[in-house]
Amino acid sequence: MKNYEIVLMFSVGEDSLTDQTVEKYKSVITENGGSIDRHEDWGPLKMAYDINNENKARYILINFKADTTVIDQLNELIKFNDHILRHLIINTKLPQTEPSFMNKDQLKSAS
Repeated sequence: MKNYEIVLMFSVGEDSLTDQTVEKYKSVITENGGSIDRHEDWGPLKMAYDINNENKARYILINFKADTTVIDQLNELIKFNDHILRHLIINTKLPQTEPSFMNKDQLKSAS
């Protein structure tokens, strides 16, 4: 199994649909023998440029271990989801379990 990181950018305003989609993707990973190392919801953030006439997106980060078949399944699910504006899946050398820089920044602003 390899380590992966996925960042998903969802349309803002579809919070319940976003949550359902994220739970579906997490279940695809775990049901196929993978494991979730980290899951972060960065909330709505301003984008550098408009996508589909939207200037904000809700960012979700998931780090996980899985086989390449899981990546293929996730790509198929993402391809047919109209609420995902952009996504990025990368291979990582080591599992990422510590809070990300984005999450640490949000924790400071919440205090």
